[in-house]
Amino acid sequence: MGLDIYLRWTDFGKEEMSNPNYANQMKGYDITIGKNGYLRGAYNGHIGLQAINILFSGIDMTKDWIVDIELLKKNLEILENGLFKTNKKEFYSANGKDLEIQSYRDFVKLAEKLIKQKKKVLVHFSG
Repeated sequence: MGLDIYLRWTDFGKEEMSNPNYANQMKGYDITIGKNGYLRGAYNGHIGLQAINILFSGIDMTKDWIVDIELLKKNLEILENGLFKTNKKEFYSANGKDLEIQSYRDFVKLAEKLIKQKKKVLVHFSG
C-alpha cells in the first residue's frame, strides 16, 4: 500500500506506451523512474511518503493537480535541503549514488520540459 504519483500531459500515452522500457518500469516500483513521470511512497515507514508530502506540500492530493512548476521547484528545493540531507542513508545506494533523490529531480525536470513544450501537465494522485 502506498501513494502513487503520475504525470499526465496533453497527448500522453502514444509514445510512452510504445516504449517497452516505460511499460516494464510502470509495472512495479522502481525508484529511478521519476524521469518517466512516476513516483511512489509506501506506507511501510519508508521515507518516500514523507518526501512526496513535502514535494506536493500545499496541494490538494485528493484530485488531479494542474502543475504549478514554480511551486513544484520550490518544494523540491525544500526537500533537497531538508529531508534528503537529514535522512541521507535512506536515499543513497551502497555506492553513494543518489538514485532516489535523482528520481524526484527527474520528475520535476520532466514536468518543466513538458510545460515549456506548451503541454497541459497534470499530476494524478492514486493511493
